[in-house]
Amino acid sequence: MKTRFIFSILLFLNSILIGQNKEQTYFQGYAEELSGKRFGYHSPIPEVNTSLLLRGQADYDPIVWKTEIIPADYHDEFIRFIWLFGMDVTSDPVDFQLSVNGKNLISFNSSRTSELGPRVIKGKAGAELTLNVTMLDKYADQMGFAILKLPTNAITPGNPAILKISTSTTNNNTWFMTYKASIEEEINLYQNKVVVKSEGKLFHSVSVDFIHIGDETKATVQIGNTKSETILKAGFNKLEINVPKVEDTIILNAEIRIGNHQTIEKAFIVAPIREWEIFLVQHTHTDIGYTRPQTEILPEHLRYIDNALDFCDQTDDYPDASKFRWTCETSWSVREYLKSRPQAQIDRLLQRLEEGRIEATGMFLNFSEIVDESALAAQTKTLRMLKNRGIDVTTAMQNDVNGIGWCMIDYYHNTDVKYLTMGIHAHRARLPFDKPTSFWWQSPAGNRLLTYRSEHYQHGNSLGLTSGQQDDFRNNLSQYLTGLEQKGYPYEKISLQFSGYVTDNSPPSVDVSNIIKAWNDKYEWPKLRSALAREFMIFLDEQHADNIPEQEIAWPDW
Repeated sequence: MKTRFIFSILLFLNSILIGQNKEQTYFQGYAEELSGKRFGYHSPIPEVNTSLLLRGQADYDPIVWKTEIIPADYHDEFIRFIWLFGMDVTSDPVDFQLSVNGKNLISFNSSRTSELGPRVIKGKAGAELTLNVTMLDKYADQMGFAILKLPTNAITPGNPAILKISTSTTNNNTWFMTYKASIEEEINLYQNKVVVKSEGKLFHSVSVDFIHIGDETKATVQIGNTKSETILKAGFNKLEINVPKVEDTIILNAEIRIGNHQTIEKAFIVAPIREWEIFLVQHTHTDIGYTRPQTEILPEHLRYIDNALDFCDQTDDYPDASKFRWTCETSWSVREYLKSRPQAQIDRLLQRLEEGRIEATGMFLNFSEIVDESALAAQTKTLRMLKNRGIDVTTAMQNDVNGIGWCMIDYYHNTDVKYLTMGIHAHRARLPFDKPTSFWWQSPAGNRLLTYRSEHYQHGNSLGLTSGQQDDFRNNLSQYLTGLEQKGYPYEKISLQFSGYVTDNSPPSVDVSNIIKAWNDKYEWPKLRSALAREFMIFLDEQHADNIPEQEIAWPDW
């Protein structure tokens, strides 16, 4: 959940919404799950991500749920329910049936085209279903508000209605979702964890988020002398307002007016933010066997180094923080590159290694505990080969596998490797420490490595870095950094790994250099930096070495 300086205003009791020149009452169309497949997925409303899922497959049961309880004295001619839906867009649509209290009233099919706006489906006995598409997601699938209009004789006042969506299609993967959430007109106001640069001045960013269900209407927000207006459309709307940067926590007042309704006044807090710097380490996660065999993986990894060299060339004139940088996660790929590529390419690689735009690391592959000590010792021979080519290796990088033999500390003792960074994947393993943690990992012999337990090796991707959606990345990053502060993370710098694409054995992407550049042009804090794996370790070593605790303990992968 977001940590916000927040107020949430439920504007109208029972979701009284602005309709065609009159107020329209909607009842909650989802209140309680009865049956169907549960599924986690994004939605048009932030933080709503659980649903009931139906596919046109024989092994998918209908989805069934209750509405809110209808008042016992309800006597209008029609009743309207509203809930949040999602629907696949496909060239091969599926036919769905909607029933109310056991009676099939409406048939509809999934969409062939990605379009915004309402789609009205007429049913039996005066029933009507409107699928108001308020958002097309990144796959161009439709999401928005489902509004069901029923004659009152189709329901039983004093009880909920039972809604069911089913299909007779048996061999089509197309889907429909009902999200497990109520829908209310709502306003959330909160400070974003960024400092904005504008016209030579620094500002805090304040977001005003609206969930709006009715017709388009104007909204006005005034904070101090700053007044902003927007047109609210059905669905999720965001308005951002910059307020002057503060050195101490202060209270400001917001005046909010929607349409012709009375102005709402609300006090909220603006506070200084921590001046973070985020080291973003791009790499390809080397995964052999679980994905594909070495004979298929190796040519790709060699080509990735070729790509990385080209991307270095393309960004040479970028600001230093956004220049393309690439970390070779394993020394295996570097060894094979030096053995197989033309001398001209090898010279390009050696130059970029020396400049600090590409890094060779010290772990031959990502090893699990089944590797014995002799194999772990033998893999360090590659370090000598790299050293003979003038390549200094200071950092070992282990990803996905969440531990390594204790003996590695001693095997690295007589090499230049003095740092170890671990990209944790805790899906089927225990997660050591409650946050990214640095420590001196010491062997029984008294040797030690400066070690960093990082997040997942694609944590930057999971925050939305490579999505191209700056607002989503900003919000996710803000939540993450706020969580670190609450857990007592001690530094104002942190290193996060990512891949150019969300897949193991990922090719590099130069787009992130543009993303970092655009971010740093807009925001003073947090700062983003394209970095090598060793750069954060050097920061720890030079700035905090004496205050980092020792751990003389084994690190098993479980």
